Amino acid sequence: MKAGETSLEKLMNGAIQFIVPIYQRTYSWTAKQCIQLWKDIIQIAHSKEGMVHFIGSVVYIDLGTPIGRPQQLMLIDGQQRLTTISLLLCALSRYVERNKLENRANVDKIRYFFLLNRYETGNDKYKILLTEQDKDTFIRILEGTEKTLQNPSEQMLKNFALFTDIIEHSNEDVKAIYEGINRLILVSVGLDKTQDNPQLIFESMNSTGKDLSQADLIRNYILMNQTPEMQNKLYTVYWRPMEQGFGQQGYNDFFDAFVRDFLTSQNDSGKICKISEVYDAFKQYHAKSNMTNEKILVQVYTYSQYYIHIHLGKETDKDLTKLWDQIRLLNVSVCYPFLMRVYNDYENKIVKKEGFITIIKATISYVVRRVICEIPTNSLNKTFATFYQKIDKDNYVNSVLAEYVLKDSYREFPTDDEFKSKFKTKEVYKLRIRNYILESLENQNNKEPISITGNGYTVEHIMPQNPNLSKQWQDMLGPDWRNIQRTYLHTIGNLTLTGYNSEMSDRSFYEKQNMDKGFKQSHLHLNDALGSLPKWDEDEIKKRAEVLANQAVKIWAYPAVSQEDIKIYMESVNKEPTYYSMEDYPNMSDSISAVYNELDKRLMNIDDSIVREYKKCYIAYKSDTNFVNIKPSKNELTISFNIPFEKIKDKKGLCMDYTGIGNFASNDVLLKVNEITDLNYVMHLAMQALDYQLY
Repeated sequence: MKAGETSLEKLMNGAIQFIVPIYQRTYSWTAKQCIQLWKDIIQIAHSKEGMVHFIGSVVYIDLGTPIGRPQQLMLIDGQQRLTTISLLLCALSRYVERNKLENRANVDKIRYFFLLNRYETGNDKYKILLTEQDKDTFIRILEGTEKTLQNPSEQMLKNFALFTDIIEHSNEDVKAIYEGINRLILVSVGLDKTQDNPQLIFESMNSTGKDLSQADLIRNYILMNQTPEMQNKLYTVYWRPMEQGFGQQGYNDFFDAFVRDFLTSQNDSGKICKISEVYDAFKQYHAKSNMTNEKILVQVYTYSQYYIHIHLGKETDKDLTKLWDQIRLLNVSVCYPFLMRVYNDYENKIVKKEGFITIIKATISYVVRRVICEIPTNSLNKTFATFYQKIDKDNYVNSVLAEYVLKDSYREFPTDDEFKSKFKTKEVYKLRIRNYILESLENQNNKEPISITGNGYTVEHIMPQNPNLSKQWQDMLGPDWRNIQRTYLHTIGNLTLTGYNSEMSDRSFYEKQNMDKGFKQSHLHLNDALGSLPKWDEDEIKKRAEVLANQAVKIWAYPAVSQEDIKIYMESVNKEPTYYSMEDYPNMSDSISAVYNELDKRLMNIDDSIVREYKKCYIAYKSDTNFVNIKPSKNELTISFNIPFEKIKDKKGLCMDYTGIGNFASNDVLLKVNEITDLNYVMHLAMQALDYQLY
C-alpha cells in the first residue's frame, strides 16, 4: 500500500482513467452533500493563501498502463466525491463558455486536467468510467448531450442541474471557484493487487455504515474478490436486473429491507436481524450455507422478484395483484418472509395457484380480524418468521389453515363471533384502514369495483359529527341523542361512502336522502338501503352494523379447515418421540425438585400461551418457539435461554457464554441453578428471552 497527500489536480492530471468496478454502488450523493462541498470550496477560496481543505481519501488498485492507453486505476473508494467534483467542474466550464469568461478560467485546462484525456478516443477518453447505470449519463453530461437521454441516472442529473443553478445565481467569481477546487486535498491510497485485500480495506473504511447501505456492502462482498469475468457475469445476470427491478428509488428505499426479509425467510429459528446488521447477518448466512457466490446470488435474485411483486406492485398475475394491493394497504410487511417462501413453493409447483390464493386470503383475514379485535400486533413479526417451518408439505394448504386456527392467546385468529361483536362496536372511522374496510364492503360481489382514492370518494358520517346536532337530528334520535351520537358516531353502522361529502355536511337525514346525488340517487351498494329508510336512529344504526358485520365475516373469512384436517396436521407436526413426564429424566434431589417445581409454576403462569414440552434431553418452555429450556440433574438445573449472549442483561454475571459451542439446546446463554439461586433473578432473565423471541 502506498499512501500520500495530493491535490485534485495532481491526482487527475495526465493520461489516467479511474475505473469504477461493477460491484460498487451507483452514484448517490444528494443535494445536501453537494451544497456542503460547494460551501467548503467557497470557504477555502476566500481563506488565506496557502490554506487547503481535506476532502477525504481516494483508494485504488493500479492495474498498469496498457500500451497506447491511459494508466488504469480501479477505484475502490472515492467515486462519489470524484464524480461530484467532476459534475461541478463540467457545470463551471459550461458557465465560463456561455458567458465568455475564458480570461477568468481556462476551459481547456478544466477539461483536460480533470475530465478528459485529450488524445484518447472511445471510453479511454474519460478520466472516470462509472458503472453501467451511471456511465452513459456521466458521459453525456461531459459531452453536453444529456437532454436526449432516455433512462438517465436521475440523481446525477439533479446534482448537475443544482451546480449549474448555484454557479448561475451566485456572486462568486469563476476564478475564485476554480481556485477553491484547486485547493482541495485528498489522501491517495494505491493498493498492491498482489498483496492487499481490497475487501478488508473496503470494510474497515465503511465500518460505520454512514457511506454505504447494507445492500451496497453485500454487493461488494459477493463481487469484489471474483475474477473480472465472474464479476461481470454475476453483476449483469443477477445484480443489475435486481437494481432495475426495484428501480432507482425503490433500490435505495427498500433493498436493505428486502435482504432482511430474505434472511428471515431462510432462518429456521425465526430470528430477525436489525436493518443495520443485515450485512453481517448475510455473511454469516453465506458462510453456513456453503453455497458458491453465484448460487446464493441466484437465490437472492429469485426472492427479490417475489418481493417486488408483493411490495412494489409489479405483479403480472391479475388475481395476485389484487391480493398484494391489500397486503400493502394493511402495511404488514412482517408477513413477507412467510409469503415469499410460499410464493417460492408456488413457483416450483409445490402448491397450486388456488392454494396460494387461499393462504394469502387467510393471512389478510388474520391481520384484519386482529386489528378489529384490538389484539396487539407487535408479536406478528415472530409469528410469521416461524410460520413456514410449521407447514406440512404433504397437506400444504390445510396445514397452514390449521396452524392459523390453532394459534391462541395473543396469536389467536379471532372467531366469527368475536370478530362480528367487535366489528359492530369498533370505531372504524379512527382506524388507518377505514377506507380499505369500506371499499371492501362496497366491492363485495361487485363486478364493477370502485376505488375510494381513485374516484374521489370519502367516508361519510350518516349521523353528523357536529356535537351541536340540528333540531331535526335531535328529534329523530330522541331524548338520548347525545349518548347515541357519542356511542355510534364512528362505528361501521353509521359510516358510508359518498362523492358528495361536503354537500351533505350536517344536513338532516331526509335532505341527505333526497338531495341531488343523495342516498336515493347513489349508485353505491353501501347506500342501497339508506335511500328508503323512514328514519335514522339507534335501531337503524345497529341493524345496518349487523348487516355489514355479516358481510365482513365472509370477506375476511375464518379458515375453512375441518377438525379431521386439524387432527392430521397435529399428527404430522408431532412426529418427534413424545416424553410425557418428569420420570423420563434423571432423578432430582428433593431440594432441586422443589426448585424446579417452583420455577415451572412461574414460567407457566407468564401467559396462557406458554406451553411445556418434554424433549429427549430437556424440558422446553415455548410460546411460538422455545425461550427457556431446562435440563434436570440430581443437584442442579441447567437452564438455556434462547437469546444472543450480547443481548442478555445479566448484572450479576451468572450466565455463561456458549455462543458457537454445542450444548443440549443449542442456545447461546446457559445458567446453572441450585437451591440457593434467586428465582426472581432467573425469571428476570427468562422474560428477556421471551421478549426477544416475541418482539
